[in-house]
Amino acid sequence: MLQLTELIPMDTPLGFGHAIIFQPGEHDNYWTVVIASSCAIVDFPQSEVRACRNYTRGWKLSTAEMKDIIK
Repeated sequence: MLQLTELIPMDTPLGFGHAIIFQPGEHDNYWTVVIASSCAIVDFPQSEVRACRNYTRGWKLSTAEMKDIIK
C-alpha cells in the first residue's frame, strides 16, 4: 500500500474525486478515492478510474482546500 503525498485528481463511476492511496494487487491495482461531492471514501479497481488533468473541474477548489476536506 502506498499513501500518496500529492492528491491525484480522478474520474470515477461515482463522480470526480482525489486519490489518496494506491494499493497494488496480485490481479488488479486499487485506488482509494475521496469523492468530492459526498466526501465518501471508496476503493476502485484501476480499470474503473481515470486520472484527469483539471482537478478543480468547476469546483473552484485549491489543493489546500481539498486537503482540508479530506482531513
